[in-house]
Amino acid sequence: MEIDDLSELLDFVGQLADRGGKHWRNIAETRRKLDSNPAYVLGLKINLPTDPTRSPQHNLPVPDFDETGFFGRQQQLTRIKRAIKGAYPVVSVLGEGGIGKTSIALKAAYDLLDEPGIGFDAFVWVSAKATVLTPNEIQRISGAIKDSLGLFTKAAAELGVPDAGADPVEEVLSYLANFKVLLILDNLETVLDQRLRNFLLELPLGSKVIITSRIGLGIENPVSLEPLSEDDGMRLLRAVAGIRGAGVLKQMSNDIIRAYVQKMGGHPAYIKWFVAGVQAGRRPEELVSDNALLLDFCMSNVYGYLSTDAQDVLRCMQVLPGARNQAELAFLNDFTASRIQAALLELITTNFVQMRSQSTSASEIVDTTYQLTDFGKQYLDKRHPVSSKDRSELVRRHQRLHSVGADLRAESSASPYSPETVDVRGTGDFNVARLLRDALLAANRGDSDEGLSNCREAQTLAPTYHEAWRVEAHIQVIRSDYGAARAAYERAHELAPGSPTLNYFYGSFLLDEGDDPARGLEFLQSAARFGAPNAVVMPPLAWALLRVEDYHSALEVTMHALETASPYQPELAPAVTTALRAAVYWATTDRDRGDLEGSLHAVEAGKDVAKAAPVELLMEESRDRIMQLALAASDLSNASDENFVVRKAREFQAELQERVRTVEPSWLDRRIGVVKNIVSDKYYGFLTYGNRDYFYHLRDLVEPAEWEYISEGTPVAFNPNRSHPKGHRAEWVRWLG
Repeated sequence: MEIDDLSELLDFVGQLADRGGKHWRNIAETRRKLDSNPAYVLGLKINLPTDPTRSPQHNLPVPDFDETGFFGRQQQLTRIKRAIKGAYPVVSVLGEGGIGKTSIALKAAYDLLDEPGIGFDAFVWVSAKATVLTPNEIQRISGAIKDSLGLFTKAAAELGVPDAGADPVEEVLSYLANFKVLLILDNLETVLDQRLRNFLLELPLGSKVIITSRIGLGIENPVSLEPLSEDDGMRLLRAVAGIRGAGVLKQMSNDIIRAYVQKMGGHPAYIKWFVAGVQAGRRPEELVSDNALLLDFCMSNVYGYLSTDAQDVLRCMQVLPGARNQAELAFLNDFTASRIQAALLELITTNFVQMRSQSTSASEIVDTTYQLTDFGKQYLDKRHPVSSKDRSELVRRHQRLHSVGADLRAESSASPYSPETVDVRGTGDFNVARLLRDALLAANRGDSDEGLSNCREAQTLAPTYHEAWRVEAHIQVIRSDYGAARAAYERAHELAPGSPTLNYFYGSFLLDEGDDPARGLEFLQSAARFGAPNAVVMPPLAWALLRVEDYHSALEVTMHALETASPYQPELAPAVTTALRAAVYWATTDRDRGDLEGSLHAVEAGKDVAKAAPVELLMEESRDRIMQLALAASDLSNASDENFVVRKAREFQAELQERVRTVEPSWLDRRIGVVKNIVSDKYYGFLTYGNRDYFYHLRDLVEPAEWEYISEGTPVAFNPNRSHPKGHRAEWVRWLG
């Protein structure tokens, strides 16, 4: 029955009796007798005609929720039934003692039994339950099954095997191979061993198993039960109190009942034990303040199965309560990633630890945390208290972790766009961020293998933390393994697509080492859109636009940055240089294809940037580019027949030269020439300016590394030295290609 069945039926027959007049007289009389003396039903003899049953044979027990009816947990009930009807051979119902595992398994079995064409020949129930809870003690069940051998012997007997002999497992497997059987094994935590695991792995096709246990096996499809909701807990308490005649509870207000349910954490066994205790004469407040008996019943048979590592993690959770991810727990217990994962995997199959997923931000990937259940903490504190020595050590490690985390946060806040700092989202990142900082330090001292090893550990501990992959990408760049770097950046971006710092780093990589300026531009634009400061993102963004030959946009974004910047932002100097370079390229390209007006617009855009930029931002190459734009304006005035173009070109030329004079008057002595020839093996060549040639050597270049870019016909800026002993010589030569 469902919990509302009785009340709904009584309401329905009440309406029939009230409206029926001369009809429904038996209904009306039965209702009157129930109201005056409910015990009269015990003397009734009921003979109802029934159809021949075609349901599978079964030995299902009377449900332990018969007195109240089953209610709540419809989602888990549906999932169990769907799993049994699906491809899963083994389905487990997991939870702490008294949480309702047996009830929901039995409800699922009865529901499946009633479904036409369910496909099973028999439903077989075997329980290994060893104790029962009373208001005053935990009583052992006489003749309870003590091991898996006893379990299979009982199962064989229920299946009708006359004599299971020395190996009941083979007999049960044989029976399950010949008949489709739904075998329900209840309270397995008392008989867990390898024999049981082997049996479940060898389960014949067609037959299936439901198990209920406080500990998972790791080879099944698990359904974990949580406590009842507050409202369902109140309904259960009211229903049990009403049925058992606990008058004290029936008279309590909803607020008081709600407070008791909250203290009991919505635990069904706790609620029923509480009502039974009140019924037996104990005070309600006494029962909720001293629940040691209930804790032993609910949590026994679990702690002893745990490994030493799992018990260590539980001690850590006792001392430092609250939700923590595996990275934090690894540091606090001094465990490696693989070791903490093994311990947590063991614990989440028990009723001690609950696992939760929570979002790291409004739009990013979820992080998984672990913490003690309320019952688990109460049981551990009462039965396994932590020693003062262990408690002090755990508190010390916790303080050390937060001290390291504070330092890492300070570093990140001071230089968020430095590849050498780690973006820390919250306290859960402290341990992983520490590993990543160590990885960066190792790579910088030349040990990139150690750095990558730390990254792997960080990725295992925090697979959803984008910085674990971003730092790996940075180290791969140091190693010149650009393919691996790109793969790591891709993984990081999947995890945090909205991070301005990550978009900046990835875009910069694609622009330079990745040799994919078009895609790099996309990421840099995203970085700007997500809030990266102009001073940081504009230099590579302008460079990316130049690389994809979008010269107009390169000038436009730089001009916008200058107009919105504080009076002096030295970080924008590279963007200004790039913008002036873009203006030169744009002017030259349009002039060469005969678009003189377009070339004039380019010169004007470059002139506007030069005038908008503070003097401090116009570095040496910027000045040379302004001189180059002035030359382009001069060429336009000589090449055009249109008065407007000639007039504007001369006007722009004068403004550009004046801007150079304002910045550095001596720079007007610089000349813009072209390379005439190169003697590569001797590292010298000649430049041409006007009607005169100038000798230059590799040593005369501002940037000797630019020698490989210099070719015949490329423009260069230089200082003419006409008094050199060997003739006219070019000095301080800058490649302007």
